[in-house]
Amino acid sequence: MDASALPDFGVLSYPTQRGESGDFETSPLENSISLNTSSSWTYCGPLLTLDTNRLPSSFHTWAEATVNGPFMGPLLSFLAFVHKFLKANNLSNYWLTIRASTGSGEFDVPRWHTDDLFFSPAPETRSRQRRSLLSPLYSRDRTSQRPDSTFRQKKHLKSTEKVQVISATPNPTNWKLTTTLLGPGTLFITPKKSPSARAIQRNAKRSVRAANPHHICLSVRCVGCAMAAESVRTHLAAELGQHGIVQARSGECVFFRVGEDEGAVHSEPMSHGDRIFVNIVPGHEADLKCLMAKWGMEYPRAWCVGLPFQGFEERSWRDIGDL
Repeated sequence: MDASALPDFGVLSYPTQRGESGDFETSPLENSISLNTSSSWTYCGPLLTLDTNRLPSSFHTWAEATVNGPFMGPLLSFLAFVHKFLKANNLSNYWLTIRASTGSGEFDVPRWHTDDLFFSPAPETRSRQRRSLLSPLYSRDRTSQRPDSTFRQKKHLKSTEKVQVISATPNPTNWKLTTTLLGPGTLFITPKKSPSARAIQRNAKRSVRAANPHHICLSVRCVGCAMAAESVRTHLAAELGQHGIVQARSGECVFFRVGEDEGAVHSEPMSHGDRIFVNIVPGHEADLKCLMAKWGMEYPRAWCVGLPFQGFEERSWRDIGDL
């Protein structure tokens, strides 16, 4: 399946486990597994060997402390589908995150958004490709030309310039594959309504940025930026409430593009019970190495976050190097 030929958003079916007949079938996990805590496990590197005994040790540490019940079958089935999909697109590296969360009211109000671009096109092609709305707003040249720029603005703008990695290729992989193994699936605006939803998002962000010129950084670094982000969230929750919604079911995953120009508008679902979400960011090895290096991390690497151990409130367990 050629990813370049797919639309901005699409639901794909995949087999999750073998039934008694030997055929693949889908099966929900709600009645067979539960969570002890909210935590996550992340891996960035070459495609994993899908053998339980050969997975990084930090994965087993995370799984034993977090999940009760048999979830390895559905997880490995999804990863087998992912590996086949990526290999068909000449990709052999990814950023994989498994996020387990217990119930909360955090997303009773939807958080409609498009994911930011991970990789920018190589320099010789950047001028010929569409760029994120954030790029012209936060470019160094534009900032230096504004006479009213303050030190605070420059500090916030500087933080945004490091978000994207300049890809080693002219066609970076700015798309994702995701699935939900337990609990409700991610909410997506229907493909038919996606263009108008992206336009509403752009207009909402422009309005908030105009009203809060000192609080426009991508990552929330102060109360002002948090309030600006919450203002956008509240506005979009009201504006997009009447748009159609698509939600993947058990045995389905979602392919979607990222970035404000072509990305799928989506939100975490309301979830008052346990949920296991799997996120795949594919990439070329050089691009993922650069992304890890920007955060001061080695490649390949695996780690888990959010596990309480031996009196520590939170500890990160990790594997580094040849995994």
